[in-house]
Amino acid sequence: MKSANTTAKVHKAPRTRQTVVKSVPDDLVPSAAAEAMRIVGVKREIRLALFEKAIDRLLSERENRDFVIFEMRGSPDSYVQYMLHDGAVLGEVGSRGWIPEGDELDKERVIALGCLGLEGGGLEANFARDQLPQDARRLACLTELLFGAAYRPTPDFDVTVVTKSLIEAEAAQRWRQQADA
Repeated sequence: MKSANTTAKVHKAPRTRQTVVKSVPDDLVPSAAAEAMRIVGVKREIRLALFEKAIDRLLSERENRDFVIFEMRGSPDSYVQYMLHDGAVLGEVGSRGWIPEGDELDKERVIALGCLGLEGGGLEANFARDQLPQDARRLACLTELLFGAAYRPTPDFDVTVVTKSLIEAEAAQRWRQQADA
């Protein structure tokens, strides 16, 4: 049996002097486009955090038939929603086929949603996928992908979050206002 050599030779790298840069080259100065991309990236991270927080609440409360809906601000027929049922998570993307003047999603978008595992769609039927992973971060990322595949929003799009508890609280408030009137 051969013995292993336990010593290693250490080579010292030659020391070099570096000159101090007196000015920053123009190509390293952030441009307006680079700044805009940074802002869009921050906006995306905020949106992902919003998705994750709302989905985490849905998953942690584990109430059957509870749901969360993410609507594109200014376009309530453009949405992604998740619902708990029988211990599973169902995800749906609005097909825009529910409103009379709605334009159904084109073939390219339908294919993109299919690549993400959703099926269905069309008139009065959403694209859906059942038995989704019960992981808030993965579903948040999927939500971002679904919005991109279905609706091609601008990179800095905003969303509105709608939950079952929010709808119930608003209904109770309206009922109290009507009772007080």
